[in-house]
Amino acid sequence: MLTKKILVILAVVGMLALGGAGLAAATGTTGATYVPGAIYNCSATPYPEIDLAGCGLKDHHLSGAHLATADLANADLEGAHLQQARLIGTNLIGTNLDGADLTSADLIYANLTGTDLATADLTSAFLNGANLTGADLSDANLTGANLTGANLEGVTWSDTICPDDTNSGVGSSATCVGHLTP
Repeated sequence: MLTKKILVILAVVGMLALGGAGLAAATGTTGATYVPGAIYNCSATPYPEIDLAGCGLKDHHLSGAHLATADLANADLEGAHLQQARLIGTNLIGTNLDGADLTSADLIYANLTGTDLATADLTSAFLNGANLTGADLSDANLTGANLTGANLEGVTWSDTICPDDTNSGVGSSATCVGHLTP
């Protein structure tokens, strides 16, 4: 049953780059071992209500994926390739996006509360109206990103490249506030 769900998700989401080993490793059981290219710890639901909450999608290639309004809360997307992905209104609460490539991704109205975006590349990303409350943007690259109307309450800025290409600095006074216009 899970294999069928994964195949449906593949058709909807786009190329997840799952090989034979990836499908075999996608058991959906808690505590499953991470295998490169596999979906792990997942009991996903398919289109139209894409639910990948808590799923392990570490290092996946999801460039250009259409995941608008999907539930990716607490998912592991560390190192994922999400260039030009459509994540409009997507639930990314508590998601691990450490080291993810979100270049030119559309995150308008996405909920990124408590999301780990450390070392993420958000170059030219659209974060208009996004909720980044408590997000970790340490070492993230926001060059050219649009944060118009974004909620930045409690964001951690440390050595962050701001949208105007300045550096937030480090320590308790580090911030990109005042440097949010590309």
